[in-house]
Order: sequence, then C-alpha cells, then structure tokens
Amino acid sequence: MNVLVLEDEKKINEMLTLYVTQEGHEVYAAFEATEALRIFREHPIDLIVTDLMLPKMQGEVFVEEIRHTSDVYIIVLTAKTTLESKLELLGKGADDYLYKPFSIDELLLKLKNIESRIKAEHVLALKAPPGRLTIKEKTNRVLLDGERVSLNNTEYRILRHMARHAEQILSRNQIIEACLRDSEAFDRIIDVYVKNLRKKIGPDLIETVYGAGYRLRGEKHG
Repeated sequence: MNVLVLEDEKKINEMLTLYVTQEGHEVYAAFEATEALRIFREHPIDLIVTDLMLPKMQGEVFVEEIRHTSDVYIIVLTAKTTLESKLELLGKGADDYLYKPFSIDELLLKLKNIESRIKAEHVLALKAPPGRLTIKEKTNRVLLDGERVSLNNTEYRILRHMARHAEQILSRNQIIEACLRDSEAFDRIIDVYVKNLRKKIGPDLIETVYGAGYRLRGEKHG
C-alpha cells in the first residue's frame, strides 16, 4: 500500500515511517497538513495516518479536506479519549483512531487488516481502443493491458469518473463538479488533464466532442 503519514513530531514521524516501510509499504511522510495535501494530490494514496495536533492546520480540518474528494481510509492519532471526541472524529470522516501513546504493533495490525480488505477491491474493466483498461478503485491503480499506468490523484479521479460513464459525453463543467468541486479549477483546466491522460494512456481513449465536452471510448468488460 501507499501510506501517507502526517505527524509534526519528528521522532514519531520517523518511527512510523520506519516500521510501516519495514512491513513492505511505500511511505510518504509529511510534517504539516498543506504538505500532506500536496502529496495526496500528486500520488495515489491508499491509507492516511494523521495526528490531530498539527501546526497551521489542525488534523480535523485536514480530514475534512480529504473527505471533500476521496474516501481513502484514514486513521487518526489522538490524545482525546472521550466518547464525544471519538464521535466528532468519526463524524468528520475518520475511519479509525488510536489513542496516544499508541502501540506500533496495534497500528501495524490495523494496516494489515485494511490491506486485506483493499485486496477484495472493486474493479472497473473496459475494452477500450488502446487495449484492456483496468481501474482498481480501492487501491487507485490503473492498468493498461496489465501494465501499471502512473497517474496523479486528479488524473486518476477524472479517468475513473469518465470510465464509470464510458461512451457518455461529459462537459467540462460536469467533470469539474464530479472531480474538482472544491478547487478553484476553471473549465479549460480539464483540457490540460485530458491532454496528460492521452499522453499516458493513448490518444484514442478520450474523444473530443466539439462544443460538448469529452467522451471516454470503451465497453465494460468482465
């Protein structure tokens, strides 16, 4: 899995990075929320481990920011132990939590259980002009004829949305509403993302429908 660790205390961050890496996961470490949001936009993240007490932007706000665009699994590290604080965390979008000081063994066990669940993932497969396009929605993986395609988080969301609506014409505004609702993106930015997707997956996958928008070509395939 690709794991994003957000923790401003250097020693704890380094410890988490070390142990999670030793379990075979790819770790992206961040020390503040803005840095973590940048990493999340640029890389396909499977799971986030975040502290709550952070500089500049609190962990609760960070969780809400992530939830605007993603259902990625989030584990919160917190010193708040009351029922009210637990309910508040879950209400803001956290999936699970560990009380500080936490057991690294318990965290690693949670990661192992989550990884097992992710492997039983929903797969969207299309028979498309470049070949067989496979989108593994739980792990944010894209394969073309079995070969991994590297996309950033926004490219992935746009491709997934278009694949879910294969052969339908989608306007730029419809794509923004579905994939970039909480950004300040304007309609022509979609042209840039489509251009990048064509470079990575092939020029024939996404068709331009002049005056209307874009259409992803492909038939759902088992």
